[in-house]
Amino acid sequence: MAGLVVAGCTASVDAVQAPVDRLFFPTGLAVSPAENVLFVASANSDLQYNGGTISVIDLELVDQVIAGWDLGEIPDGCAGDPDHVETLICEESLFLRPEAATRTGNFATAIAIQDRGDGRSRLFVPTRGDPSITWLDWDGAALACGGETCDDAHRLAAIDDDSFIPDEPFDAAVGTAGQFAIVSHLTSGAVTLLDSPPDAPATIADVTSGLFLSDSNGDVGASGVAVREGGTIYVGSSHEDRVQTLSVGRPVNGAAPFLLQGDYFFLDGVGGNSGGSANTRALQFGRGGDRLYAVNREPPSLQIFDTSLDAAAPRNRFVGAFDVCRVASRLAVLPGTDGDRLYVTCFQDGQVYVIDPSAVVAEIVTVGRGAFDVAASPTRGRVYVTNFLEDTIAVLEARQDSPLRDRVVLRIGTARDE
Repeated sequence: MAGLVVAGCTASVDAVQAPVDRLFFPTGLAVSPAENVLFVASANSDLQYNGGTISVIDLELVDQVIAGWDLGEIPDGCAGDPDHVETLICEESLFLRPEAATRTGNFATAIAIQDRGDGRSRLFVPTRGDPSITWLDWDGAALACGGETCDDAHRLAAIDDDSFIPDEPFDAAVGTAGQFAIVSHLTSGAVTLLDSPPDAPATIADVTSGLFLSDSNGDVGASGVAVREGGTIYVGSSHEDRVQTLSVGRPVNGAAPFLLQGDYFFLDGVGGNSGGSANTRALQFGRGGDRLYAVNREPPSLQIFDTSLDAAAPRNRFVGAFDVCRVASRLAVLPGTDGDRLYVTCFQDGQVYVIDPSAVVAEIVTVGRGAFDVAASPTRGRVYVTNFLEDTIAVLEARQDSPLRDRVVLRIGTARDE
């Protein structure tokens, strides 16, 4: 996992320009609101190039190739996996749209998407190398961020003339109705608020520090973030056993919005004799916001909280948990007619835990080395996973009526040698 913990580095200006027609150390990914493309961040973690990229994968082409594979058709640039008869392996060039991609900084970690309507979106990408938060606009055909490489106006780093955002921007989430994005910082316990009106540039609006206490070694950090419908922000900690909530205040005079600390609750349903668990790597809400799913590493668990409203305030009540792998990274929620289905990536084991909260762990699926981020497309019935250590994306069948449900049916990219 060394490639994910490098920080504070930038590539030489003389380094080779980052390619937009391939994947290299893929980390964050997200499905567009229209569910027609997949955005993928390549982190350039070995600094082979002068930066990373945000690539665009055509999901209609992905579905067409999978449908042909079901009929025994193998396109040029593809081959069956000799070890898994249900899996087709294809070069990423079949699906990437280089003309729609762009270049950004090193060590991107996540992608959050704001739906701007009319097929337009805005992406927020925490980038650890600067550190900065990159924002990009998608018009339905191409990404734009000021040039072939995102310019300084789109790589937000300075709070004002004298201060900068904290180090290690890590996770990101958007307020679906609040026109904002929130980014956590893994080594400082801080969060950054970005104001993002639909038809204006994104700007840094506020930074709040001191959300969490340090542990016995003096370490403190904010990790997973999520936004409930209605705008309440939930922030997990890398070292403390609780989740902090915040809200966004907007002055009546039109000044910049700001963060307000709200209630918090402890992760005391799992861990030790008296409860308590930490290192919350991912937070996600189910549809409607009445269920919060939290992935923790200490101890390894997926925890479920009732966040339905009680007198206009979320209950935030622990209701259950499942065991997961030791080095879980991210979580995707796939809503369906049979309830939420949860996909937890396991970096160390190269696996995905598939969990049905109404039953038990349904599957443990091997997807590739360094399984990191995961995103779901409910309309297409697919789940996508970045394999950081082999430069590939695994595509899982997720349709309830498919005999290959929760199997890797396509691997995008050819795994590089270890």
